[in-house]
Amino acid sequence: MMHPKVRMPLWAAIAVVVAAYAIRSGIRGWDFVPDLPLDALVFGMFVVLVVLVALARRAADPDEGDDYLTDEMDTEDEDPGQPG
Repeated sequence: MMHPKVRMPLWAAIAVVVAAYAIRSGIRGWDFVPDLPLDALVFGMFVVLVVLVALARRAADPDEGDDYLTDEMDTEDEDPGQPG
């Protein structure tokens, strides 16, 4: 299965959502009252997504990523100026 090379930490994803909610509340005159039921639905879907990503990352095989690194480490450093 293909995995993206750039991954956002889960704490950063949560921080983005909190910042977006704070900005929206600031635009509304610092009214932090949620728009029910839409906000509850979006928050619930976000929590499910974060949990699924956390479980998928925990279940991922640690040898699955960075295959190129082991190939680079297996090659010997040869100096062209040094004989054999």
